[in-house]
Amino acid sequence: MGEMLKNVFMLIMYYSGVLGLMVYGMSKIRNNHHAGILFYHRFSEHPVDGCELPHLDIEEFRKQMRHVRKWYNVITMDELVDRLAKGGRFSSPSIVITIDDGYLNNYTEAYPVLKKLSIPAMIYLSTGFIGTEDSTWVDDLMDMIKVSKKKTIKVPELLSDEPLDISTSGRKMQVFETIFNRMLSLKHEKKLALMKKLRDILCVEESLRDVSDRRMLNWNEVIEMKQNNIDFGAHTISHPTLSKMELEQARREIYKSKEEIENRLGCNVSHFAIPNGKKEDFSEELKGYCKEIGLKTVASTEPGVVSAQSDPYFLRRINPPPPIHVFACKLARNMFFHRAK
Repeated sequence: MGEMLKNVFMLIMYYSGVLGLMVYGMSKIRNNHHAGILFYHRFSEHPVDGCELPHLDIEEFRKQMRHVRKWYNVITMDELVDRLAKGGRFSSPSIVITIDDGYLNNYTEAYPVLKKLSIPAMIYLSTGFIGTEDSTWVDDLMDMIKVSKKKTIKVPELLSDEPLDISTSGRKMQVFETIFNRMLSLKHEKKLALMKKLRDILCVEESLRDVSDRRMLNWNEVIEMKQNNIDFGAHTISHPTLSKMELEQARREIYKSKEEIENRLGCNVSHFAIPNGKKEDFSEELKGYCKEIGLKTVASTEPGVVSAQSDPYFLRRINPPPPIHVFACKLARNMFFHRAK
């Protein structure tokens, strides 16, 4: 009942116009505001249900971008860095749009919306997949579970001999989440070895998709977007859990991703996003290395907003939920009523 009442309250606030008036009033009353970094991953033409990784319906994204453009000051990551360097004072509530990984639907679905509304954005690329038919280990894990004909499986390396039910789409999603969360804690080499073993456990072929079924961006698409108000940051080569690798391996993942984008686009890359993005996925040594190689920001997925007190090498971001009335209310709460960390 509590969640239902909250939803009704947010519906009324948004569709009555009260929320917009509140945002406008708070923007004018205050002279020192926060910035919020929104982060997205995948987009789809229609809502995605069942055994799929989360995709944001593009119509919801369009509504979110219209709302942000109307009520907030949309800035680039470079502008955010400049303002932090000048004391972190934001004269108006400001928003940065970021997208992680580099999926093809960033170009086919999100880019036309951003371009039409003249909204700048930052896409963080896992460069080892750009221009290939490959995708991240997370996508591969989901694909293997999705296509498997098995009814139950056992993964003793992760869950002792506990049988896992994958007989329905819903059960498959639950098992994916269980395995995914356990694999995040594994050392990098052990995770790669387990991914190979899971193919045998799930009885799936090595090639799970048609070669024409490209999931990630190619460099021509990246170049086109770069020419139209979209910036690009590094997101490693292979999207590993950096804290579970040898330090030199992790450094190489960061540097080579940065270098590849610079070589392809002919510009400096100053921004990096941590794969998975939690505090335990990064380290002080890697933070120092990012400074050393000329990166100006590192984005996490830990929740929060940006202020003068924020560490530019561990910026918090906001995960934007649909539908639009929930997004608008939660964004306002973050921007005006949460203390920045």
